[in-house]
Amino acid sequence: MVKLSRKGWNNVIIIAVLVVIVLLHRLEQAQQANSAQRLHGLLPEGAVVLTWQGPSWTLERMGQGWRTVPDLGLDNAALSRQVELWQGWQLLPSEPLRGTPVEFRLWLAGQGEPLSLALYQDNGRYAVRLGQDRWLTLSTEQYRALLKPTP
Repeated sequence: MVKLSRKGWNNVIIIAVLVVIVLLHRLEQAQQANSAQRLHGLLPEGAVVLTWQGPSWTLERMGQGWRTVPDLGLDNAALSRQVELWQGWQLLPSEPLRGTPVEFRLWLAGQGEPLSLALYQDNGRYAVRLGQDRWLTLSTEQYRALLKPTP
């Protein structure tokens, strides 16, 4: 056993605590960096969409099928594919964009309040804001697909 004075052991404890603090801080930084690069879904996992209200159209679940108001000329199968496509998107986090948002509201099964989505376009960059503080990057095609569903 190493013979240290009381002051020596205090120094060893202080250094050990500092090492642990630095390691925990680095671990937290690595987790934040990993989270920033992770893909996120546009909608919560397993969400069942009841109504998707866009700026000029509304997509509603009718039993096992779908309808749009006004009629966008898409059949039930095309609308189902579109909703599945939107639900399957995996998007990277984004920095907040400035500009005038295009607002969407989604009613999901089991939730009393609608989910708020806002599309932003700024100098060729596209993003969606979920709620108040979560931003995800969109491609041009994804941005357009959200504005108006097409087959």
